[in-house]
Amino acid sequence: MYHPLIAQASNIKTQENPSYTKEDFLAFYPQFAEPLPEIVLDSFVELGQACVSEQRYGKMWRMAIGLFIAHMCTLYMQSAADPGAPAADILAAAQAAGVITSESADGVSYSMDTSALSQDLAGWAAFRLTAFGVQFATLARFAGKGGMYVW
Repeated sequence: MYHPLIAQASNIKTQENPSYTKEDFLAFYPQFAEPLPEIVLDSFVELGQACVSEQRYGKMWRMAIGLFIAHMCTLYMQSAADPGAPAADILAAAQAAGVITSESADGVSYSMDTSALSQDLAGWAAFRLTAFGVQFATLARFAGKGGMYVW
């Protein structure tokens, strides 16, 4: 049963976003035009439309959706490997980045601590991995969290 007064008080936003295209994104972030396959960029623009609500961000929306897409593109490029690369190289490219905690010289060994990332999955998690993600999280905090209700 739908209760308009409760729905209004919940602050849940359901309006469709205005148009935001790959061309809109590339006008602001031209550095992503060449290194990404077109299907990848199209997918991230579609994901941005699904995840970043214009109704929530208001006048910050174009900046927020652009930062979201740039963040996702950057994560993709960090994990990309040459299609002809050996499996070990592909797996190495996809490993989570962490803080280097120790190094060796002759044996070429180092250790990374990724615990801060894995413990923060309830928080901003991967948004801390790129400058675009940090900026997006900052805007998200400005926009605030919406309420919700369970009936």
